[in-house]
Amino acid sequence: MRTLVRIAAATAALSAAAAITGCASTDGSGDRTGYTADSLYPEKYHSIAVPIFDNRTYYTGVEREITDALIKEIQKRTPYAVVNTSDAAQTELSGTITGVEKTRLNRSRGSGLVREMLLSVTVDFQWRDVRTGKMIVQRQNFSVGDEYMPSRPVGERPEIAEFGVSQRLAEQIVAAMRDQW
Repeated sequence: MRTLVRIAAATAALSAAAAITGCASTDGSGDRTGYTADSLYPEKYHSIAVPIFDNRTYYTGVEREITDALIKEIQKRTPYAVVNTSDAAQTELSGTITGVEKTRLNRSRGSGLVREMLLSVTVDFQWRDVRTGKMIVQRQNFSVGDEYMPSRPVGERPEIAEFGVSQRLAEQIVAAMRDQW
């Protein structure tokens, strides 16, 4: 009896897998339509180089944090191998930090001290094919922010927001690298 249940479960799983992959199709122009089990990222690329972002602001150190978060996000979510130099890579993701801004969100009523701050980072980035020079993805004035609470009792340091901004920027840049459906 158990053997029959296992065979039925295995058959159902195989049928479901075949149905999922069977829903993918192209509309004749090469664009995918419907459901697919394929990668969300262009499959014709296999490697990527990510040089440290340029920083045109006086807020130093954030370029290393963003680049590090970006490399980890690419390794986590994409099929691409991250290599050290663009000579060995098929593609290169580079960027420039064009703005870092701290904005006061609100103050404590009693003391007048800043209770909540927003750290915003603006970047320009481009992902290009090294072999052809073709631009794959390019964005200007791509901005992300994260809040922190500098006043007591929380007493968060700005580095908390720096870390949060770097993570969110990396997630959104990698999301922008997805293939068109």
